Amino acid sequence: MGQSINDKRKEKGINPRSIRAMILGIPNVGKSTLINRLANKKRAQTGDKPGVTKKQQWIKIQGEFELLDTPGILWPKFEDQEVGYKLAAIGSIKDQILHLDDIAVYVLKFMKEHYPAFLEDRYQLDIEEEDIVVWFDTIGKKRGCLASGGVVDYDKTSDVILQDLRNGKLGNVTFDHIDSL
Repeated sequence: MGQSINDKRKEKGINPRSIRAMILGIPNVGKSTLINRLANKKRAQTGDKPGVTKKQQWIKIQGEFELLDTPGILWPKFEDQEVGYKLAAIGSIKDQILHLDDIAVYVLKFMKEHYPAFLEDRYQLDIEEEDIVVWFDTIGKKRGCLASGGVVDYDKTSDVILQDLRNGKLGNVTFDHIDSL
């Protein structure tokens, strides 16, 4: 698309411009990782939490090709609270924004409905059990999330559940299902 513009620039004795593109998306989905892979070098800082990329940065990929790495963006308000839980579960919203136990409860209920075998395999849970506290106790004891006196630490248990999801230890999970047409 820019070839004709660059040809005109050359005729005038001006150096041609690089081809530029922008990488844009929600936080913590791998925008910077993609750029690093394309560049075959670690040019953009990456991390496993949202907010690592703080500012826009042009990164040269090959020859005259550059990509703009941008911080993740989210819409200012979610119409549906479930959207917020889904984004928080996968780590696109900082863990400090919502209570971890609320997110972990959402994940467990979602997994029970859509991926019960993954829960059974990872935590040896009784899927028929309706009391979520029993699930937290089971997971907390099995994963060593205990406070003094052998009491289950629910905050640590919530963190373990979310890390297991985010690290793929609960299996390949998607929170959005497309209904067949």
